Amino acid sequence: MTPEEFTKIVSPTVISNKSFNKVFCIGYNKTGTTTLEQVLRLYGYKLPDQQDQEVRLTKQVFSTDYTEFKEYCRNFDAFQDMPFSQGLTYVAADALFPNSKFILSERDPDAWFASMSNFHKKLFDMGEMSKVTEEDILHKFTYLYPGYNHANKKMLLSVFNGENREVLWEKLYDKDYYVNMYQSRNAEIKRYFSETEDKLLIIDVTKEQDTGKICDFLNIPPHMKVPMPHSNKT
Repeated sequence: MTPEEFTKIVSPTVISNKSFNKVFCIGYNKTGTTTLEQVLRLYGYKLPDQQDQEVRLTKQVFSTDYTEFKEYCRNFDAFQDMPFSQGLTYVAADALFPNSKFILSERDPDAWFASMSNFHKKLFDMGEMSKVTEEDILHKFTYLYPGYNHANKKMLLSVFNGENREVLWEKLYDKDYYVNMYQSRNAEIKRYFSETEDKLLIIDVTKEQDTGKICDFLNIPPHMKVPMPHSNKT
């Protein structure tokens, strides 16, 4: 049976069993977010084109403008990657779309950092990532449109003292900085949902043999579970 045939068979039941608003995948990039996208599409949920989503939402959301975010998300069932994988976007999603589900994908921090670094190294044809500079980000990291990656890195490397903002460009691909940021955000997400645990699924897709946990979380009949795909490996 092809994936398309499977989706055609199961999607009517999956959608009719949908007792929630939206599904937001809020784990950092390189924690299995592409795998989650594949699983959600397989079960018939409607997701946007990732690049269109990034162009339409990321800059605005990181500027705390949620006007387009609200209108855009109304048209789909589920979301992953930027801007949902960064910052406090999950808080806005929870406020704007009540009764939604959230999936926090996580993995071993060292493995996550290595995967992220190697992916960027290949994607942008760079050498040793520890030697990357702000100028490299600005002029060599070309994706979607000029300045896109620079703006995203600037947000990740920003620290605030009151209203004063400092961008720690010297921490670009600094393992300790990134791992601390990764672990801190995951901990914040778990605290945020600590009193509504039924809204959050925490999963390491690299350790799952099948989609059983996702099916249980989204009220998909257990007999519809399938082997877990592992997409976009680096």
